Amino acid sequence: MDTVSRMRKRVLDAAVDCLLIGGFATGRLHSAIAQRAKLSRPTVYKYVGDQEAILDAVLQRELAIFLGELQAVLDRAFPVGGQLADVIVFVVWHAREHRLLQAALRQVPERVLPWFTTHAHEIIAQLEPMVTPYVEDYLGPADIPPRVLIDALSRIALSLVFTTGLVELDTPDKLRDYLATTARALGAFPVATP
Repeated sequence: MDTVSRMRKRVLDAAVDCLLIGGFATGRLHSAIAQRAKLSRPTVYKYVGDQEAILDAVLQRELAIFLGELQAVLDRAFPVGGQLADVIVFVVWHAREHRLLQAALRQVPERVLPWFTTHAHEIIAQLEPMVTPYVEDYLGPADIPPRVLIDALSRIALSLVFTTGLVELDTPDKLRDYLATTARALGAFPVATP
């Protein structure tokens, strides 16, 4: 790892620590990061940038980690057909147990929720190239565009992470049962196409 990569990692590791203890809502994030990383504030700026750049870099790093873990789940679940619920459960539980995401939701929900609601298409677009081959295999020769299924399942997963409903889904097994029941129910209501 070169010097720039090492310094960025050091700054981002310190940023995560600071964000977990209340740094999302502070205007003194650079000072806290510099102190934790044992660097000067100008060094923090040099290697990562301003507060928005730090938050973006942390988000991109966490998303890359998530995509790597999702890739492993998809590989284990291949072919995806019988394991679709396991993939959704992984995504939902990863988000629900992600300490940094949960801290951000507590501290600055007004900044975080748009990423997963009105800007969710940006996250789904990052998932699409990775997930498409698995979905194509699942669909086989069916006349369903993979993009439609990826979009629908992503919206379902995001909804399950960020909303509550009438049914308690507080364990992976309850969520898996819920998804199976929902899939059966949706299959019972065919939709007429024009």
